[in-house]
Amino acid sequence: MKCSEFMQSLDAWTDGELSEEQSAEMERHANQCAPCREQWTAAEQLRSFLSRMDEDRPFLNMTDFSLSDAVYETAKSFVPIAAAQNKTFHINVDKNISFYGDEPSVRQAVSLLLDNAMRYSDSEGTVEISLKRSGRSLRLVVRNTADHLQPGKLDVFFERFYRADASRNSEMGGNGIGLSVVKAIVTAHKGKISAESPEGRWVNFTITF
Repeated sequence: MKCSEFMQSLDAWTDGELSEEQSAEMERHANQCAPCREQWTAAEQLRSFLSRMDEDRPFLNMTDFSLSDAVYETAKSFVPIAAAQNKTFHINVDKNISFYGDEPSVRQAVSLLLDNAMRYSDSEGTVEISLKRSGRSLRLVVRNTADHLQPGKLDVFFERFYRADASRNSEMGGNGIGLSVVKAIVTAHKGKISAESPEGRWVNFTITF
């Protein structure tokens, strides 16, 4: 099996669409190729996560909690990271917003979005996070400046193992599953998430509950 064939089959394996023989061939290849092994490990983690999400959400502990505190506290943990990278980081979180959901997984989603923004914003760029109430909905936005963006919808970013710039992804670390996990968490909470770059200068990730 070639590396290109392995990568093309990875998404199908994650969804459980391959035979035992095909799966075994992929695992043998991963054990012989370090870069593919990294992707195989990521796929195993994602497959486990998605299988739990499909089991009628039994692992989600749904409670009322302060979404304002969860977002703000998670965002504050990224302040030293932004400073170390000489990036401007703005946090704008409305107070007293409550939410019914699984707090640890919501915090994970916020952390993954901010990690993505810090990794892929341009050098000495800007990252912003905001939480607002919009009518009967809640709107969480993580946005960052970036180079070489194609204006328009960017929902392709949520595809599993998608990497807009493979060379940069290798340099910065990452395996292309973070945003697909975010989407799974948002979907489990009956929310919606989108990505777009209106002018090709900023990329905006918007979650609506």
